[in-house]
Amino acid sequence: MVKLVGIGGGTGLSVLLRGIKDIAESEGPKLKTGIEVSAIVTVSDNGGSTGHLRDHFGIPAVGDLRKCLIALSEGDQLTAELFRHRFSGGNGLNGHSLGNLIVTALFQMSGSLVEAIQLAKTVLGSMGQVLPVTEAPVTLCAELRSGEIIRGECQISNAGQRIRRIWLEPESPPPARGVLQTISSADALIFGPGSLYTSIVPNLLVNKVVEAVRHAPGLKIFVCNLMTQPGETDGFTASAHLNVLQSHLGAGVLDVCLLNSRRIYQPLEHSYSESNAEPVKWNEEEIARMGVVPILSDLLSEDRTKIRHDSTKLARLVLSLTRGIQRARDILSWRETLAA
Repeated sequence: MVKLVGIGGGTGLSVLLRGIKDIAESEGPKLKTGIEVSAIVTVSDNGGSTGHLRDHFGIPAVGDLRKCLIALSEGDQLTAELFRHRFSGGNGLNGHSLGNLIVTALFQMSGSLVEAIQLAKTVLGSMGQVLPVTEAPVTLCAELRSGEIIRGECQISNAGQRIRRIWLEPESPPPARGVLQTISSADALIFGPGSLYTSIVPNLLVNKVVEAVRHAPGLKIFVCNLMTQPGETDGFTASAHLNVLQSHLGAGVLDVCLLNSRRIYQPLEHSYSESNAEPVKWNEEEIARMGVVPILSDLLSEDRTKIRHDSTKLARLVLSLTRGIQRARDILSWRETLAA
């Protein structure tokens, strides 16, 4: 059994989860029963449908949780499409995702976000488990390089300045039920892909999560973003991304950094450059000096409309690395047994 745990939020984590699910489905029941996948998801988003529901019902952000549930859905595709559906028009419904409304209703019925997600998982027929990192309604805050304090995930992304530090209000909220145990039992913890400051780091600001990650025996993988994010990681190299993570986790915690080796389609790269996004550059020796193993592989999607990781390529590489470590540990254990 391989236990994979993705930590993040937004679109990026969904890419990894969808790839794991698709591999499990395509290679048959034997492999499927050999994979246990979990997602630990940030709940600090305050924009769009999610933001309105937070304001009106006092519920943590559900949008990223919904995306992860859909990515792992093995049930009726019509149900998955209903969870994706976003209303256009309608008094008070415009812009709302039906899936967000359903999760909010389940939250009101059960009184618990963890229970609401479990019920939604049953409706969608999703494999694995999806956990909010905390059930507390938190606000993401940042101090910019200018010294200005910004509150709210969307406001931070739109500020367009380098971030000096980031925190949650209330500070160090309690982890949701099952989060720490899931981290501790993982064979691999995968951070990203996704927005560094607004999807990955917020998970590390929840009480005891960093401690659990540091002590977890599993392989710790960082999936580096393909592009810089305007207003959040302008000019960031892969090493700069790692520096931010290490500032929270400490040195020597992350084991591997996955990097895309394939050239991005030039017209698409040019299109992104118009919004000040550029491919993330890397220096393998610099990453290695940070105590992290750089692994280069073609991880790019064939999509010519958006720059995205290919879900299957990414999931296959993560599985391969994790199984390789497992086999190495089994061999060492076997040799120790023989020597005894």
